[in-house]
Amino acid sequence: MRLDQNHYMSRTAHFKVDPKLTQILGENYSSSEKALKELIDNAWDAEAHEVHVTVPNILTDAPITVQDNGSGMKTAELEAEYLNIASPRFSRKGERTPNLNRIVKGRKGIGKFAGLILASEMELITQAAGKSTRVLIDKATLMQAPDDLEKIPLPLEVTDSTPSDAHGTTIALRHFNPKLSHIQPDKLKELLALDYGREPDFAIFVNGERVFHHDIQGEKFEQTITLPNGHTAALSYTITDKPLPGKRSGLVVRVGGKSLGKPHLFGLENHDDLSDKLRRRIVGEINLPPDALELTAAGGDVIESDKGFEMLMQAVPAEIKENLAATHTREFNLAKARLSKELKQRLENVPGHRRSILEERLTRFMQRAYQEGEKMERIEPLATLVLDALEKDEYWTVCQHVSEAERQDVFQFADALSEFGLCDLALMGTQAKRRLEFLDSLERLAKDPRTSEQQMHVALQNALWVFGPEYSLMASNRHLKTIIEDYIGPDAKDRPDLFLAGNVSKRHLLIEFKKPTLTVGRDAESQAKKYADTLTGRLCLSLDILIVGGKVDAKLVEEYTGKRTTFVSYLAVIALARTQLEWLINELSSEK
Repeated sequence: MRLDQNHYMSRTAHFKVDPKLTQILGENYSSSEKALKELIDNAWDAEAHEVHVTVPNILTDAPITVQDNGSGMKTAELEAEYLNIASPRFSRKGERTPNLNRIVKGRKGIGKFAGLILASEMELITQAAGKSTRVLIDKATLMQAPDDLEKIPLPLEVTDSTPSDAHGTTIALRHFNPKLSHIQPDKLKELLALDYGREPDFAIFVNGERVFHHDIQGEKFEQTITLPNGHTAALSYTITDKPLPGKRSGLVVRVGGKSLGKPHLFGLENHDDLSDKLRRRIVGEINLPPDALELTAAGGDVIESDKGFEMLMQAVPAEIKENLAATHTREFNLAKARLSKELKQRLENVPGHRRSILEERLTRFMQRAYQEGEKMERIEPLATLVLDALEKDEYWTVCQHVSEAERQDVFQFADALSEFGLCDLALMGTQAKRRLEFLDSLERLAKDPRTSEQQMHVALQNALWVFGPEYSLMASNRHLKTIIEDYIGPDAKDRPDLFLAGNVSKRHLLIEFKKPTLTVGRDAESQAKKYADTLTGRLCLSLDILIVGGKVDAKLVEEYTGKRTTFVSYLAVIALARTQLEWLINELSSEK
């Protein structure tokens, strides 16, 4: 349209080059989407409330456009500031915007020209104070004289704005760089969602679709929750493909469209079975109608004792955790299915009685590593190492447990030794060597003055081979304490902790564990005989009696030699077992 001279002016403008920058295109962006995001950052700094981004189909010649309704620029401002390369806005006007108090994004002053990385022509039309100013920047012209940019004329036109109070800026990028991948709208939305998806007064539209924080790539979920007051809460969230930074994850509560407080996880942060990286895959929001929740006086947060909010605190974690677990399990199974043929073949070659143990331990290790965010291609070499250790020795994890527990306290140490006794060794030579290690640990436990008879009981109840080969096949049945309570009465609770076992010959072993610091004497003899008489008479048992303590009265040893009641010290038991194992190892070495 032809305009009157009073309403139209065409001239040229020039760059003002800051000495700190010699080349306009020195900035590096790792993707086309990140370069385009710089233009949206400029709209944020201009205090726009809406930004409309249009990314046309790759097969068309239509431009990529970014249009905002921000403050716009006057002609003089465009020439003195916008075209002043490497002149950061915050250094000129402060770190926050004047009216909305936003933190300024433009830090280096060159992001405003990021469009030239994407396209060879960048057109800017900005409106403010009743005037519309248009400037055209051609990349090819700039590249011809990269060291003398201030001398390059830029076509500039000024017209009256319609309407006169119009404000904002539109940028059009033409002739997209063929060396770059075309901008993907979904990827752009995800990138913008991280920074702006939760800003209530900054709406971004990409090809007409509003960008929300939960537009990040991942699996989408929706759920409605009816509150006690009849209002409905709409929960919408995404389990993202990868963890987000902590401040960007979590759920936002919106009441009447207004965001309340900071994003949080509604108690999921207290679930120890969820790793931090797994929790940081949750992002979304809960939308409620006005007056659905009781708010603080200032209206900026929810009163936590509100009944509706209390219901959300119960329902939301349960809903999310179920889907989080299902998603994680499905992803893990798919990833696990891609394991190398070599690893699968090795598992298939393991004997059947050991395969289930190896698979269970290996799967548990891999699940935890995967939950922590490790990729399967990095987990597989570690899994191979774990399989190497487990194939060679099923005691591997137990010995690790014993080693770790030994450095902590006597109670955990006793539990670790108990766990050791539960394992069944596959190879006799390995078994004998590991049992020697067990005896070393047991000896340290017996010599510890803090050890009680109960802890010795825990350590030995599943390792009867320590008392001799004749007891190796004995299996635990009912705890003697329970039997005594049944037949003698509740006063048995004050008596020593005893253990009862039986073998295939129906012979039973009664062991009384004494504290390792105590000497076994006549009192222990009398007590053991009383239990034996009671049990033999009531249950018709064939019973061997073994009393174990720190030291033994020499008279008892002499008196009971050859009888079915035996008095012995822990260290003597350990020494005898060690001698037998060393003999076995020597015999196996000779055979080999």
